Amino acid sequence: MDQVISAKELREEIEEIDIQIIDLLATRMDISDELAKAKKRSGQTVWDEDVEKMILDRYRKLCKEVSLSKDESEQIARLILDISRERQMKIYNGE
Repeated sequence: MDQVISAKELREEIEEIDIQIIDLLATRMDISDELAKAKKRSGQTVWDEDVEKMILDRYRKLCKEVSLSKDESEQIARLILDISRERQMKIYNGE
């Protein structure tokens, strides 16, 4: 017989996942910050549209593998990329 999980238990699971997501996003942003510093030191441009397209494609593929829609993958990727771009531009411009 299947055990029924309560809404409270499900919310607790979601909370634990949210903590993991935030921790991973913070780590990703730290690495993105370091990337901006490396780009600045080497004289590269702060943002590369071709790399952005590759990242969007990666998110589409990864999301498809876990049954998230193309729209959902793009929303997730765009949000992360927008935050990353803004942080990199601040670092690159010395703000």
